[in-house]
Amino acid sequence: MSLEEIKQLINKKSPDIKSMISIQTKALVEKKKQIETVISALNKAENQIKNNNFLEVQQLIDIIKITNMETIAKQRFNNASENYVTGSYKWRAETAALINKLVSPTIDDVVLDIGCGTGKQLIELSQEIQLAIGVDISEGMIKQCKENAQSEGTPNIEFYVGSFEEPDLNIDLKSKHITKIISNYALHHLTTEYKQKVIGKIINLLGEHLQSIVIGDLMFFENPDNYKEDFSLVGYGPEVDFPSSVEELKNCFLNFDFNVEVYKLHPLVGVIIASRN
Repeated sequence: MSLEEIKQLINKKSPDIKSMISIQTKALVEKKKQIETVISALNKAENQIKNNNFLEVQQLIDIIKITNMETIAKQRFNNASENYVTGSYKWRAETAALINKLVSPTIDDVVLDIGCGTGKQLIELSQEIQLAIGVDISEGMIKQCKENAQSEGTPNIEFYVGSFEEPDLNIDLKSKHITKIISNYALHHLTTEYKQKVIGKIINLLGEHLQSIVIGDLMFFENPDNYKEDFSLVGYGPEVDFPSSVEELKNCFLNFDFNVEVYKLHPLVGVIIASRN
């Protein structure tokens, strides 16, 4: 509080002390979020030093950037979790249907859904596989996932808070022998550079059991400026989203022994399936 505000409170001249307290509470809550973001970035940096025995300045900058992006996304989806409708965008529903088809589920599969939202897509897929595991950055979304799974009576499904960068934050994913990964309308929250990093990290983490990765998302087959009138239709917000071109997404698998196929649903929306050779 400013000295003038404190003076008014002491002299009881403030017309609305309750409002002042409310404003200060909101300010402190926001400050708390900022501090938590910094602590999270520093913890990640410390873990990287422990694992690699060194940390370059650029790596620290990258950690701070991605932590900040994760925090923004987390807040957005926590706020929207109770009223979030997975099929609210036609093209998101289209990619979800195609993903569940292309993943070719079998009773022996263990499928990981990164950015699972409210879990609706994974719950549907779980009927055809051995085990379904959903990870999302938002605690609110995970709460909705568990409620939805319980109402559907789905026993072979697990949900955990985690992110693309740290999908194993609350679960030992390597021990689950995951065979397939899906992700629908989630990866576009990361820049191309971070997409490449997290895809590589996940492939290395899960090892030889991993057979395929199926990604449905905003992706540019053509110049997005030619389709500005479709931005709201496909769910693209240039201010907060970072879709990559199809070629950029394909290049994320260049250093790995995966064959990549692309399915175009809209000039700004598609599905990529990367299958281990």
